[in-house]
Amino acid sequence: MTVLLIFLAAAPLNFFVDPVIFQMPVALQDSTGRVQAVPQGVFYAEFNCEIPYQDLDYAETDSQITASVEIRFKMLDRVHQDSLTDVLKRDFGIVSFKTAAQEELAFIVQFGMFVNEGSYQYEVNIVSGGNQGAVVDSLIVDREAYPFSSVLLASAIKKDTSSGYLCKGDLRVVPRPSHLFKENDKNLFVYFELYKPDPTGQPLVVTYEIIDSSGKALRRVSQSVKKTYRTQPVNAGLNIQNLGAGSYLFKVTVSDSGAQWVREKSIPFKIRRQVIEPVSYEGLPYYEEIEYFVSAKEYGYFKALDKAGKESYLKKFWSRRNYYTIADKFEYAREKYKEGNKPGYKTDRGRIYIRYGEPDEIEEGTIDIEVSKPYKQWDYYTGIKFIFVDIRGTNEYTLIWTNAPGERSQPSLYGYLPEAKRREFNLE
Repeated sequence: MTVLLIFLAAAPLNFFVDPVIFQMPVALQDSTGRVQAVPQGVFYAEFNCEIPYQDLDYAETDSQITASVEIRFKMLDRVHQDSLTDVLKRDFGIVSFKTAAQEELAFIVQFGMFVNEGSYQYEVNIVSGGNQGAVVDSLIVDREAYPFSSVLLASAIKKDTSSGYLCKGDLRVVPRPSHLFKENDKNLFVYFELYKPDPTGQPLVVTYEIIDSSGKALRRVSQSVKKTYRTQPVNAGLNIQNLGAGSYLFKVTVSDSGAQWVREKSIPFKIRRQVIEPVSYEGLPYYEEIEYFVSAKEYGYFKALDKAGKESYLKKFWSRRNYYTIADKFEYAREKYKEGNKPGYKTDRGRIYIRYGEPDEIEEGTIDIEVSKPYKQWDYYTGIKFIFVDIRGTNEYTLIWTNAPGERSQPSLYGYLPEAKRREFNLE
């Protein structure tokens, strides 16, 4: 199994954590089989983590690009000084770095624990290879504050009866722990649960507002909710297009039909401006593999630079080239032309493929020198030709001859070329 490490240098790992508190009903069953609900119940602290793809440490195995992540969690009860620790392990995969960058991909991890009322401190550490980050914060669970649950901001809510990951009942709720949206995002979604019953039995009124930094309500929508169950899930989506970049509050107000009982909660969120910023590919695979695209003299100059000089050189180099196109060539060559333990982009055929692209025609044959030696001739419509020979019979092809400017033939190995080829190219 071939494993290619992608990110090798240790780097800070930045991520977001959003704790959400839900009430959980508790039922007791006696010896006669009777079940009695405990009115107070307990609470469930759900932790949602959002991890940007670019902060992880990747490895490539069997053509898959994956990052192994360890999430270390600690919850401390400040009153009783009790603590709970846990460790989760996850593997995340991406199709390609190009796709992940275009989608601004982030991975969601969700976990939780049952808690009683009280004051807590939580700590979440995430480790991926040499990259590590931590979030430490406090959490207060007060029963009076939860006639309805915390408001969970989400990037999507869809019908899903699979009871799978991120599902709540028959809904799949995808959290947005960063509370950060983009200007081109169409909707902001919310999910919460109602616990406080309306004593009149009439429907509850739920009002959603988006408030800007000056206190002005830019969006206001109300809905009537008939509380059928002890725990009543509620979800909604509000259009956030044309709001513009800035900081906002999402406010949820729940009241009875006569507005005698009113409770509200607000949660901040931001809309990020869509700005085309200078792109840096530093740290991505193949970022420093530039020797195939410059002369030997220029590459020698680059290698002699100090760290700051190399950083400046590479930024200019990639500003004039399509990084993702070249990276895709490296990834293709790595598997297609690998020889033993040597990755394909380090072989003669891989190097030529990366520099000149796919040949327009390929001629294959054998050479009778004691035993048959396979050879391959690559022809390009530009007139450039390359001949590779498997000298040892080990599927390792060496570049013997080429007419490409700047590429080196090996006259001492011409004897391995077919006699017809030596005559054809006047190599006798």
